[in-house]
Amino acid sequence: NERYPCTAGTTTGTGITQQQHTWKQIRGASNSVTHMTSWSLVEAIETIDLVFIEFNVNDHFISDLPHKLEDKGPLGETKAYISLWYFEVILRRLLLLRKPDPLAIVTFNADYLGRTWAGQPWFDPEKARKTLFYYNQEPLKNWLSSMYEIPVFSASIWMLPLAGKRGSGMQSNRTANPYATANWHTDTCCHPRLEGHLILNLVLAYCMVEEEKIMLLRSGDGGDDADNNMVYEETDFTADDIPILRDPIYLSPEEEALYVIKDIPYAGVDFTQYNNDARGEQSFEKVIVANEGWMWYADNREKDKYGYIVNDITGGQHLAISLTGGKHGMVEVSYVVSYENFGTALAWFDNSNKNKQVKRCNKPVNSRKVGWKGSVVPLVAIWDELASVPKVELLKTKLGEGEERVLHFCLTPRSESIALGPENKFKLLGVRVY
Repeated sequence: NERYPCTAGTTTGTGITQQQHTWKQIRGASNSVTHMTSWSLVEAIETIDLVFIEFNVNDHFISDLPHKLEDKGPLGETKAYISLWYFEVILRRLLLLRKPDPLAIVTFNADYLGRTWAGQPWFDPEKARKTLFYYNQEPLKNWLSSMYEIPVFSASIWMLPLAGKRGSGMQSNRTANPYATANWHTDTCCHPRLEGHLILNLVLAYCMVEEEKIMLLRSGDGGDDADNNMVYEETDFTADDIPILRDPIYLSPEEEALYVIKDIPYAGVDFTQYNNDARGEQSFEKVIVANEGWMWYADNREKDKYGYIVNDITGGQHLAISLTGGKHGMVEVSYVVSYENFGTALAWFDNSNKNKQVKRCNKPVNSRKVGWKGSVVPLVAIWDELASVPKVELLKTKLGEGEERVLHFCLTPRSESIALGPENKFKLLGVRVY
């Protein structure tokens, strides 16, 4: 802390102030897919020095690859390939990000499946082999991190030998073995206890301090051979002013252009710009095919942040936009998330201008982590940070090239379970079609 001082503090109920570094967690994003679709929340953070990545456990539950732009064949249907595809998108985006300088990145591997390889009664050779390659994401993430020369910090590889020093029979004995697995872990999967988190912090801090010592190593005599005694550091081309990345392993050139470089033509509607035509109408008005209760205006003090806005605690207000599909069939929705007075909207495609989801639109969404229900996707505009920022959501439903369909939005009633503040607002910024 002397070299990297804590900059924030919180006071507990006992009156003790706990110092901590300033850190951010992307709320509502739990795996590489949801971090990819919530990437605007990462971009909204002004300063970033160090990033920890740990998707191993939650990436196990990824089931499909809707963002692919090419046929990946049978391999592309496997959980391993899908997880690595999304993980590579995240790695490449982070390596290009400047906040304001290049980021330091550590892959944090949190899998703990030690009992699978332990003695009786847990050991099952067939299950052990399958677990390693089908359920345990750590070997996959180790491989991809090494290809991008990103340090890997394991939460289990060094802990398990420590816990087993007195034999596998004592590995989980909390009474007789102070280093027992059960002292720092709750189960055979992936949940460290408080003690486990403290150990992880200490080991990571130790590794970082030792790394810094090596990087600052110099000869003590200041002689002619001083430069020869310095530790050689390989050039990191990703940190150059014009960063150079290795070729993608899992992304096609078009996927790289769309999801990483973001250099690909698109169409759609932009509600953030004031752009009257000769008749005094906004350019997007011709694609609005139904509107019940939504209004286009700027809601900030300076009157320059425009959007399509609805604010009603009863919900049910409906907006429909006619869209034509682009080359890749992708549809991206941009809206504001905020810490107070915002709610949840639903989005879906069909071929009618009418609202055929009235029943769902009149039912509150009572969880921030609610998933898709058929073709309807919830857009939860509530988060805990004291700021209002844009969020981009890539819809799973594809719109074929030249295909014309209607994209619907409706505001759901204010939820007593998740609402922050008395109002129930939603601000749509635009829709982009690739």
